[in-house]
Amino acid sequence: MWIALYLPQLPLDLAYRRWPEALHDSLDRTVRIVVAEAKRIRWANPCARDAGIAIGMQESSAHARAGDVVVVARDLAAEARAVIEAALWTLHFTPQVSLQAEGVLLEVAASVRLFGGRDNLLQSVRAGVYELGLTPQLALAPTATAAWLLAQQADALYADAESCAAMLDRLPVHLLQSVQAHLDTLQAIGCQQIGQLRNLPRPGITRRFGAAVLTELDTAFGSEPEARAWYEPPETFFARLELPARVDSTEALLFAARRLLLQMTGWLVARHAAVARFSLLLHHETLRHRENTTTTVTIALGSASRDLAHLTLLLQEHLAKLTLAASVIELSLQAEQIVPLAAPNSELFPTTASQTESLGRLIERLASRLGEDAISRFALAADHRPERSSTRSPALSATPSRNARSEALNAAFPTRPSWLLAQPIPLLIRQHKPFYQSSLSLLAGPERIEAGWWDDALATRDYFIARNDAHLLLWIYRERQVTQEGEPVWFLHGFFA
Repeated sequence: MWIALYLPQLPLDLAYRRWPEALHDSLDRTVRIVVAEAKRIRWANPCARDAGIAIGMQESSAHARAGDVVVVARDLAAEARAVIEAALWTLHFTPQVSLQAEGVLLEVAASVRLFGGRDNLLQSVRAGVYELGLTPQLALAPTATAAWLLAQQADALYADAESCAAMLDRLPVHLLQSVQAHLDTLQAIGCQQIGQLRNLPRPGITRRFGAAVLTELDTAFGSEPEARAWYEPPETFFARLELPARVDSTEALLFAARRLLLQMTGWLVARHAAVARFSLLLHHETLRHRENTTTTVTIALGSASRDLAHLTLLLQEHLAKLTLAASVIELSLQAEQIVPLAAPNSELFPTTASQTESLGRLIERLASRLGEDAISRFALAADHRPERSSTRSPALSATPSRNARSEALNAAFPTRPSWLLAQPIPLLIRQHKPFYQSSLSLLAGPERIEAGWWDDALATRDYFIARNDAHLLLWIYRERQVTQEGEPVWFLHGFFA
């Protein structure tokens, strides 16, 4: 099953990108825009056609018809980049993407059920292409050539194995690439539809028009297999987007940046990976006496992700805190750190992996709003003194690996309280017993800790788990040294939940 994504007005879509996105809906009615190639008009928007500008007209004639017409030269390199943009988006749905001059072909037999059926899949493909600023025509058919022919004829043509041949026979013959040099001859003999061409004797078709015509027909109708070269995404991701106008607010940058995120997430899906760190580069308008004309917004994730909505939300949070030093004229997006990531599995009940992902996303949002230094994570340290047995590091730094050493450290410590006081509190002694709201009963201990001689912070303590009359569990310790009266010195160091 193939989906053909045909871009019938690709040069005109790229011309529209010269205007801000907010004006695109009104361009068809207010601005006469044409795309010229070799001094002739090849594409024209509705406003230009209403002024009498026709396809094939000379540029001079177009200016004579409408003095305010905007003539844009065709840019083949930009069109090729736009096709790559569409291909990167479609990698969300299948790894089997084949590039065409004016679109892409997708083999989706294994993807239809995954994305909720044919209609949902086509709607998702269409929505992303529209968001890229391109106008698609989609068709679905059992063969790649058939889907491409149907997409060139009209939008939303869907053919199954039973109806495909009849639909192809009704298509105009000029859609076949192999007959472009023979259109006048076909017109002269009254052959206007593909079905009429197929009814001609095959030896005569080969003799008059070449073997390529039969090959294209056979591949379209499925009687001959066809080999397609799959699009291979690059090893690293870096994409640029020129803005249609100078942008002075960060809110306006998010829409353009999302186009880059659409491409990056498709690239990540194709590489079975997720991004842990990426950067958005804001290229400013060159200012006099200013050396640095680029602002870098770096986003580090607590847990790697390729979810488009999540990455967009993080980027929005970072841009909201940013003050632009100058107008932005271009954006670049770069994936700096990626990690392998398997495809997600649907879960009936939450698993450890899904709970960890939810916690990671919470950490990322807090860090994006409060700053990375405001959120910390704790890790075990190789020190038996409780106040030095853990370290703090930025929450968005790499998660400490649970290797054999960390597991050994965790196993070496007996039960610890969930609340450790920053400074131990001296306890009263009543009737030779430590006192905290009432006399304390020792439940477990002693745990002897004698460490710190190497850094002049010697700790010689005996720790106990104690309970008072209110059934509050405390972690207390007794100094090895006694007072002049011979009484031991007791301290409260923590509370058990």
